[in-house]
Amino acid sequence: MQDYLIRIQEIELSNFKNIKYGKIALPSYLNKNSSPKSADIVGLYGQNGSGKTALVDAMWILKHALIGNSLPADTREYIQHDANASEIGIVFHLQKDVEYLIFYNIEIMKKDDDSVRVSKEKLSYKKLTEKGWTSKSCIIDYDFSYAKKDIFYPRKSFSRLSSEVYDLIVDLNVSKKLSDENITSFIFREESLEVFYKSQKFKEFTKIMTAMRHYAMFNLFIFRSDHTGMISMNLFLPSKFRFKELDKITSGELGIPLLKPTVVPVKIYTILKKILKQMNIVLVTLIPELNVSVLDYGEQLLKNGDAGIRIELVSVRGVVKIPLRYESDGIRKIISMLSTIIIMYNSPSACLVIDELDAGVFEYLLGEMLQIISQKGKGQLIFTSHNLRPLEMLDTNLLVFTTTNPKNRYIRFANVKTNHNLRNLYYRSICLDGQKEIIYEKTDKHEISRAFRIAGKELIEDEEGHSFHS
Repeated sequence: MQDYLIRIQEIELSNFKNIKYGKIALPSYLNKNSSPKSADIVGLYGQNGSGKTALVDAMWILKHALIGNSLPADTREYIQHDANASEIGIVFHLQKDVEYLIFYNIEIMKKDDDSVRVSKEKLSYKKLTEKGWTSKSCIIDYDFSYAKKDIFYPRKSFSRLSSEVYDLIVDLNVSKKLSDENITSFIFREESLEVFYKSQKFKEFTKIMTAMRHYAMFNLFIFRSDHTGMISMNLFLPSKFRFKELDKITSGELGIPLLKPTVVPVKIYTILKKILKQMNIVLVTLIPELNVSVLDYGEQLLKNGDAGIRIELVSVRGVVKIPLRYESDGIRKIISMLSTIIIMYNSPSACLVIDELDAGVFEYLLGEMLQIISQKGKGQLIFTSHNLRPLEMLDTNLLVFTTTNPKNRYIRFANVKTNHNLRNLYYRSICLDGQKEIIYEKTDKHEISRAFRIAGKELIEDEEGHSFHS
């Protein structure tokens, strides 16, 4: 399955958090180059609360759905407050012997008991032939409200299965019930896939589904804002990894405590050493002389009685070693993400989604990294940023800006020339409204100043009028 090349082409959100509607196309899709093996980058910039983090959260939920896992416990909070359901849509390009464009939409609906359900899913495709792309064909159109005998449409797809699979309706209804109880995708749930695999007539479609599931498990890496929070509080060094041994791919997440030495299973210790060995090759070029190492304090039993090793992460510069917790937030953040950046840089199918990429990282170094990835990398990178300076190292077609219009949250700037200064262009667009949408909710300096004065008076007296100080 790893021989498949899968890349995101477009992401579409409806009624998700503060986004009534928003759509972002990856640069390759805009340029009608669906299957490049070079870097494909989107940098998302805009004011606070304008939909940057929402995109990352949507990809997080989508990853759960494609793997067949239960959606995050707080999924209901992502549905817009005045809507009953939200929708996430994504377009993939899939290539092996045949090229496909895959269209997947998932609708998540509020339930009366304060939980949610996957209410609708639709999976469609186009295939590239000698005559060009075929018209879009639907594989599965699922709606929870369908009757038991009409579990999904179109009839053509259902008939393919029913001609070969015994007890089809019973098995799929079981999967439907489990999907609702566990808040999972119906299409990508294990029980549904087992039914689909039984049909030879469905073989082409199951290859598509398996490829999408494999992609979400092993090639889609997401760093949300809580990742940065754990680093800043010095609680953990969260890290994601993937490596191949023989024909087996191993992937997962590690969270190594930083406040004091900790005991980890022998297997985790082995994985950690392998990750650090790979990572240090790059780290020393980003931060001269710096390496990260594991201090081994010896064997110690875990609470369950299994063998473990007591370890501590340290940074090494020459002969000087200090606990990693004493390094800056920016260095710890780079170390935390570096393994997945290496994967994305070298693998065309890998996609790395990062919220607040610029937080704590020296802007000049970040700009250089982004430029190197855009010029020499192979995978896809989607990130949000609060800093324009690193983004100035990228071509403007790689940048997407948020707007104040919830019905059209994401835009690319119009009438941009190669010699334009991005910072000047952005500020001019704020002042002169030179774009199709308003990109910044303007503030009034006098009102802000007045508000500070009024708020200051509230500190002088309590509710009963007692003075705190003269």
